[in-house]
Parts: sequence; structure tokens; C-alpha cells
Amino acid sequence: MPYLTDAELGKSLRANQLFPVYFLYGKETFLSAGYLERLLEKAVPKGTESFNLQKFDGQNPDMVSLQVALEGLPMMAGRKCVLFSNPNLEKMRKEDFESLLALVQDPNPTSVFVIYVSAFDLNPKKMSRVKKLGDAAAKTGAVVDFSPRTQGDLAKFLKARFQKAGLTLESPAASAFIQRCGSELSILAAEADKLIAYKGEGSGAEITRADIELVTRKSLEASVFDLSKQMLRKDAAGAFRTLEDLFSLREEPLAILGALNGAFLDLYRAKAALFASKTEADVAALYPSYRGKEFRIRNAFRDAGKASVADLRECVSILSRADVQLKSQRCDARAVVEQTVAALLYQMGGGGRP
Repeated sequence: MPYLTDAELGKSLRANQLFPVYFLYGKETFLSAGYLERLLEKAVPKGTESFNLQKFDGQNPDMVSLQVALEGLPMMAGRKCVLFSNPNLEKMRKEDFESLLALVQDPNPTSVFVIYVSAFDLNPKKMSRVKKLGDAAAKTGAVVDFSPRTQGDLAKFLKARFQKAGLTLESPAASAFIQRCGSELSILAAEADKLIAYKGEGSGAEITRADIELVTRKSLEASVFDLSKQMLRKDAAGAFRTLEDLFSLREEPLAILGALNGAFLDLYRAKAALFASKTEADVAALYPSYRGKEFRIRNAFRDAGKASVADLRECVSILSRADVQLKSQRCDARAVVEQTVAALLYQMGGGGRP
């Protein structure tokens, strides 16, 4: 039986096809939570949830009780469902993991066993137990990795959400929406709902860039992108205004520093790629973290010509030292970020060159 995409899982649920075992995990937790809800609705006959749906916390696994639940017969229905949420597979006791594996390998045909992990980032290529459990679940049921969406997928998601509300969103505005608000589906959905309320559900109106900038909240990543552009322009006053805005929104200094580090890494990678005659697609393929955030590398290729490779290399070093300082020393975190921004501006202005 299969490893499925989320679209294939949705198709099987619409066709009322249920497997005895499901292993659901992945970084896109907004999507996985939605599919989990749909799966439970299909697996448990309506009105029998109180005795045909049993939930177990994987953080404190009781494997004996889990086995008893799976082996028990459903009441007033043809099947029951057992949900096992967020087991820490790599840190489970060996005997508990072996018990879990045995339950997956020999499922009860009158039970639907769902293993759902949203609290941990699972990677079957690097985690032996995740791969072992996934391979076992794929033989007796279905495995779905809810990976981050591409920018095209995110645009389709937004267009569909607005279309369902009787509004329209064209591709350029969808791209602007994603660049402003980020690539997390939960955030995109919440910001889209704000726009739907603003424009009026069923009004037939078109969502414009002006609407997006007026109603939605700019993500930390987008704000820090603005900050990095101001540094490239050597606009110290603008950079510190942007930084002050981030602090007023109570963004954590470490998060600001992390986003700033990402912005300069984007620029450095783009600069190195241009020297090597590589394209945006080459960089995106080399770093899977750009999935759903392709605009970041596109913007970096556009802006990389405004700085030298030596300056960008030193800026990455400055950010690395600040990161170590914040994580290893007791210090005024806000002051460290402010000093780091000043050092970056000094470097970009030519003051740090020999």
C-alpha cells in the first residue's frame, strides 16, 4: 500500500476509502490538522464518537492500553478509530517502539489506527525509526508527509479561499500576498479571512495590492527583507526606523536576528551563484528550505549586485558572532541586535573594508 500525497489522501477520503493504518506527519501542520479532522469524521460514524474514538498521548505512551484499544471491537458500528498523537519516535523506549511497530504491521481490520505527529519535524532520510515506521505503515496502510507548499500551491490555496467567499484574487496580487505575509498556511488563511471580512463576503470584489497592504500584517521575514534593502541602500535612518517598528510589535530579538541572518545568507548565496553562472532554479534546488519561498532567492538575485562578495561574507560573520553572543551569554538582547545592525550598516557603507 502507498505513500500518498495530501491530494491523494483527499481523493481517497472523498471516495470513502479507508486504510487500517495511517501515519501522518510533516512541517505543514495547518494542512495535516485539517486532513486529520476529515479522516476522523470518515473513520468514526457520526454519533458514536464517545465510544468509537479513542485518543492516546504519544508523549506519555501506554502501549498496553493502546494495544487493548486497537484490539477492542467497535460499538454500534463497523469500525472504530484509535488516534496516537505526537510520539517522540527517536526517543521512545526500544520496547515501546517495537510494540508500536508490531501494531502497525498487524492491524485490526475493524480499527483505523492513526499515528499523527505535528510537534516534531520528522525526516525519514535522517531518522531511522521514522523510516522504519513509515515503511511498515506503507505496507499495511497509508503514509503522508505534509511538506511545505510551493509558491504556486500557496497561490492556488489563496485563490480558492477567496473564490469560495465570492471574491477574486489575481496571480500578481497572490504573489504580493505571499511575499508580505509569508508561506505558513495558517497565517495566510487568517490574513485572507481578514480581507474577506473587509471586502465583504459574496461581494464579487477583486482583492488588490492596496487592500493587502492596508489590511494584512507584514511578516517578520518581509519586514527584515525591507531592513536588508535599507542596508544595501546605506539608509541608516530607515533601517533603524524599521528595527524600532519590529521592537514595538514585540518581535523577539533572537527572531529578528535569525530573519536578518536568513536575508544576508540569501544575498550571499545569490552572489556566489552569479559568480558560478548558476541560476535561481539551481539555488532553489540546492536548498529545499526555499520551497514555498521562491521569491526570497528571486529577490536576492535582483539585489546581490548592490554589494561585494567580501562585504556579504563579513556581514554573515557579523551575524554569526551576534547569534553566538545571544545564545551563550547573559546580555541585553535588544542592544545586541541594535549593535549588529549598526555594524552591518558600517560594513555596507565601506567602513569595514581594509
